[in-house]
Amino acid sequence: MDQLETQIIAILRNLLLIEDDITIDPNSDLVRQVGLDSIEAFDAVATIHEIIGKSIPNDFNPKISNSIHLLAQYVKNQFGDSGVQKILEIDPASLRDQSQQDSI
Repeated sequence: MDQLETQIIAILRNLLLIEDDITIDPNSDLVRQVGLDSIEAFDAVATIHEIIGKSIPNDFNPKISNSIHLLAQYVKNQFGDSGVQKILEIDPASLRDQSQQDSI
């Protein structure tokens, strides 16, 4: 698992409040692993785009949110090194704080 995949897992854990004792395999389907539904998948993708500072394109393929590996490949291919760097620089815990504020 590379650094980007590890960071995306941390982002999802904090964004979706996934417990640390749940193992997330970067290559496995997120629906089967953590019960990710389509709204949560879209929220994760929207958060990644927000971190990078780009809007979701009209031709976005939602299947990229099926696994951590596909999400990482999407970030690398769509946004290059600068997008990867923005993802790596974010503090995943800040997303949990923001999520909790949004629900109030």
